[in-house]
Amino acid sequence: MTDRLKKALLALLLVLAALASLLFAAPFASAQDTHARDYASIDGKIETVLKLTATSTLASAGISAIPGDTATPIAEKLTDFTEYFLLILCVLYSEKYLITMIGAAVFRYLIPGACALLLVGLFARSKVWSALAAKIALFALAAFFIIPASLRVSDAIDASYQASIDATIAQAEELSGETSELADAADDSGRIRSILSRMAETADTLTDKAADTLNRFVETLAVMIVTSCVIPILVLLFFLWLIKQLTGIDPAAFPGRRHAKTSPGA
Repeated sequence: MTDRLKKALLALLLVLAALASLLFAAPFASAQDTHARDYASIDGKIETVLKLTATSTLASAGISAIPGDTATPIAEKLTDFTEYFLLILCVLYSEKYLITMIGAAVFRYLIPGACALLLVGLFARSKVWSALAAKIALFALAAFFIIPASLRVSDAIDASYQASIDATIAQAEELSGETSELADAADDSGRIRSILSRMAETADTLTDKAADTLNRFVETLAVMIVTSCVIPILVLLFFLWLIKQLTGIDPAAFPGRRHAKTSPGA
C-alpha cells in the first residue's frame, strides 16, 4: 500500500469521525435525558442550599431578638451566609446548564475541528497542526467529563455529610421556633421578659444554642464550597495531569512554542 493510499484512507476515517461526532455524538451529548442523573444530583444540591438559606435567614431573625449583645454578632454572621449560599447556587446552576452546552460544543465543534486539523497535518510537513489537534481533542474530552466526574465525587462526600446537614437544618428550624415569639416582640422588652419566663430556655441558653447553630452552618458551608466549587477544579487538574502522564502531551502548553534559550551572559 502506497503512502498516498494510506493518507487517503486516513483522511477518509477522519472525515467519517468528524461526521459521526457532528451527526450522532453531538445530539446525544446535548440531550437532557443523557444527563438525567447529573440533573437529579444538581437539583438535590440546589434544594439543600435553598433550605440552608431559608433556615439561616429565619434563625438570624430570631437570634437577633435574644436579649443582650452576645447574640447580635451571631445573627449578623448568619445573615452573611446568604451571600455564600448565593455563590454556591450560581455555581450549581452554571454546572446544570454547562452540561449540555459543553457536550454540544465538544462534539459539534471541537472534535470535528480537531479532525480537520489532523487532516491538515496529514498533508502538511509541519507537525504543529497534528499536535494542536491532539491537544484540542484531549482537552475537549476532559471538559466533557469534568462535571459528571466532579458530581460523582461530590455525591460521595455529600452522602457522608448528609446527616450532619439535615441536623443543621433541623437545629436551625428548632431555634427559629423557640425564638419566633421573641422576634415578634422585638420592641417590647417587658413582653420579651414574659416570654422568657414562660420558656424553659434562658437568654444565655438560647445564645449558646445560637452559637452551636452558627458552628454547624460554618461546617456545612465549608462542605458545600468544597463539593460545589473546589472539587470541579481539582477534577479538571487531575484530568490534565492524567493526560500528560498517559500521552506525554501537556494540554496547557501551546504547540510549536519553543522555550527561549538563556544567553550565557544573562
